[in-house]
Amino acid sequence: MKILSLHVDYINFRPLKKALKNAAELSEKEKKGQKVGESLVILIAVEKGDAVKESVKKLVENVADIAKQVKIKTVVLYPYAHLSSNLASPEIAEEILKESEKELEKK
Repeated sequence: MKILSLHVDYINFRPLKKALKNAAELSEKEKKGQKVGESLVILIAVEKGDAVKESVKKLVENVADIAKQVKIKTVVLYPYAHLSSNLASPEIAEEILKESEKELEKK
């Protein structure tokens, strides 16, 4: 797994098209996009060989550590395939992102 962390004043993002055929449909509100204030943005590329349980644990530990260092509570996880040329399957990447999100919400 490769990550790129950014401490930003704000981030705007809006979905343009489905990246995965089987992705869930978005609500009208989600389609309009979102602006998040000061946050820690984590761009993530899940790679072949990344095991779900171990990857989630490492990612959550790293993100929690960075968030503590920059004294920020809001984290945006953003899949970003451009960080690697050795990507895992979309299903594995989606599972890792969802599990990581759940674990970070507990912190």
